[in-house]
Amino acid sequence: MACTDAFDMPLGKAPLTYGKWLERYGPLTWVVASGKQYLIVNDYETMKELMEKRGNIYIDRDSTVLLGELIGQKTLTHRTPYGPTWRQHRRFLNRALMAPIVKRDYSAAMIRKTLAFLNALVDRPQDFLMENKKMTAELVTEISYGMIEDDEDGGHDFVKMHLDIAKISATTAEGYWVDYLPWMKHIPPWTPLAQWKRDAIKWRKQYDFARDYMFDAVKKQLLNTRGEGMPASLVRNTLQEVYSQQDSKSGEELQNDETAIKQTSFSLFRAGAETTESVIRTFLLAMTLHPEAQARVRSEIDAVIGPNRFPSVDDKGPEKMPYLEATLLESMRWNPPVSSILPHLPIRDDIFRGYFIPKGTAVVGNAWQVSRDPQLYHQPSVFNPERFLKRNENDGSLTLDTSVLSPWEFVFGFGRRICPGRDLGFQAAWITAAFVLWAFEMRAKDGMSMEDGYMATDEERFNFAAIS
Repeated sequence: MACTDAFDMPLGKAPLTYGKWLERYGPLTWVVASGKQYLIVNDYETMKELMEKRGNIYIDRDSTVLLGELIGQKTLTHRTPYGPTWRQHRRFLNRALMAPIVKRDYSAAMIRKTLAFLNALVDRPQDFLMENKKMTAELVTEISYGMIEDDEDGGHDFVKMHLDIAKISATTAEGYWVDYLPWMKHIPPWTPLAQWKRDAIKWRKQYDFARDYMFDAVKKQLLNTRGEGMPASLVRNTLQEVYSQQDSKSGEELQNDETAIKQTSFSLFRAGAETTESVIRTFLLAMTLHPEAQARVRSEIDAVIGPNRFPSVDDKGPEKMPYLEATLLESMRWNPPVSSILPHLPIRDDIFRGYFIPKGTAVVGNAWQVSRDPQLYHQPSVFNPERFLKRNENDGSLTLDTSVLSPWEFVFGFGRRICPGRDLGFQAAWITAAFVLWAFEMRAKDGMSMEDGYMATDEERFNFAAIS
């Protein structure tokens, strides 16, 4: 372990800097910034040991100043401190987003949104990035709230709210100095150098309004209709469950449950689309850059599905289409949707490999570095789905090679803080990938080469923000 100080903490493309510390200091780097302690972890086994095997210790969350305190994200599930509120959030989310529930309740919405995406690609192929963002925003909004706009006079477009809030996330994703120097939060907003604080005050109002308005709209509809005619959604399903138990709950308990549902639904609304959009975007980029891999996926889809029917969630699985599965896994490894895992804080002092780790230390896992570890992946910067495949010894068919570390093991977090929406995100990405390559061949525009102007190094190619 080695130590560095606050001014070595990077604000941009932090995982690359953390990776350089691995070369200089080893897998653990200790940073002290304005009295706050950080432990940067750069290898998979150490992350797994601390965040999963010792997950009952390393389970608390750090409250960042800008996003957490000033903008108000500390009430979102993935940033909520360990305790009864967090456990209640996780209980609601885990029940609502289990893989069988996702398949039963949300597959139809995923397919409907994907078909609209295909139609948009036919009309405006040059807008595929914007349409991907719109598709995932609509999908997660509908899964969270069951609607993408309300029907009140002068009502609001929920998807526009989502996209507006996503812009805030993109603006703030790589951090501000106030997060490392917390005394800066006391700077008055009217001072010339406090534009960041004026922005935070404005963004806080947007957050609070969107969260309260969307939840209240669904609650009102549920109370008026008793749920009849309402599509499945996280808010509807969990409110119905809570209201069915109201005879055994006090008014305060019901209010606490409603508040928790409001926060959990907004957490999914906030974080769910960004992860899914990132995986799909990387997949589409990889397929365009690597036509040989695209051809193999399309050949597999043609063999299993054929031209006369749409893909179905029943086609999903490595035993049915292993090359498509491996290609999606490689997309998540090649460009992890979350490059730095949100800090896990120990709830008590701990000793690890002879090192003393005080309670409250922000332990940051560098998922990007795991994806680029040459001891785990041969030529890690190369896109190669075959790294996850092997031949079955009995019949020679392709199957997933479980001896190779799957990105499932690190891109969605660890232990009890693992992302509860991982099955939702992966199923949505799978459906989009299957439909797009069932319908289209992807290639660069005539007369253009993907290599022209393409940024070939990892540092140039990817955005490294830790956004969820």
